[in-house]
Amino acid sequence: MLNLGFIGCGSVSQTHLGRLTILEPGEARVAGLCDVKPENAQRLMRSANRCRGLTPDPLTDDAVYADYRRMLDALDLDAVIVCTPHTLHYEHVMAALERGLHVLVEKPMATSIRQAEEMRRGAEEKGRLLAIGYQRHFQPEYVYARERVLDGGMGRPHFVLAWLTQDLATAIGSRTWYLSPELSGGGQLICSGTHLTDIVLWVTGAEPVRVKAVMDREGRSVEMYVALTAQLSNGAVASISILGDAPDPAVREELRVWCSKGAVFVVDGKAYIQGENSDIVEVNRRNLPQMRSNPDANFVRAVLGKEECQVPASCGVNATRLEQMAYQDAGPIPSNLTRGA
Repeated sequence: MLNLGFIGCGSVSQTHLGRLTILEPGEARVAGLCDVKPENAQRLMRSANRCRGLTPDPLTDDAVYADYRRMLDALDLDAVIVCTPHTLHYEHVMAALERGLHVLVEKPMATSIRQAEEMRRGAEEKGRLLAIGYQRHFQPEYVYARERVLDGGMGRPHFVLAWLTQDLATAIGSRTWYLSPELSGGGQLICSGTHLTDIVLWVTGAEPVRVKAVMDREGRSVEMYVALTAQLSNGAVASISILGDAPDPAVREELRVWCSKGAVFVVDGKAYIQGENSDIVEVNRRNLPQMRSNPDANFVRAVLGKEECQVPASCGVNATRLEQMAYQDAGPIPSNLTRGA
């Protein structure tokens, strides 16, 4: 049985806890909870104690910590799930790896390429698994798109079009730190847009080679608008647009990949396929891959040797590289002070 600890017990930790509930009894147990706000850890403890498969022995206040170092030193943990603000990921992940623990870290993996590469290297040197919380790797429509692009049947990828919209300020709820660059490390590009940068690279099996980007803060402390063009290592060109000031707080996104002999699209959770000189056809959901896991359950089972990790550190490094190349190219981000006029 894998003994799990949580570093960061804010709202997203509840999502991670829920994902763990699909595990079989005896695969993992929650053993420790850490948050600088004790009420967050207490709240997650109450939720965990309702999940009897994850807390065969109910957690008590002895399992709650305000200092992650004390938790890591005091408890006999095998792995941790890091759910802290973005700029703290590096510190928390490296501390866990140094103690020989496996780590699942929320997206984005890091806020600099150097940090991301050091995290991956640290996991490799310790022989530990470092996984990233990108849940789209478990969504059937995206898995289908990746399979169609990489199996070679549609030829070489030529052009990728992807967009994502959200009203970040409305959607953040208690995560007000999303709009604080000291904790978020950036705005819409890495808060939700990182899902899109990851999926563009993962579906095409490519890495970013060159990026040109334009961003605008729209009167806020972090960027709300992002438009970038990336040249990928497989020769394809990707056009990526990310809007953080949309009328709808929900994340809306679309991915279209054109290859030399066809195309595959993901729109509104549905997959579409197009052959040479043929109409666009929706793929029946019965023909999509049947996914029975998620980032957290897959992480646990990968550590136990039961599954292959579907979101390894390389995915986080890849997405971080594209994002940081975009920030570097955009330079100082302007702010439209006429917002709302």
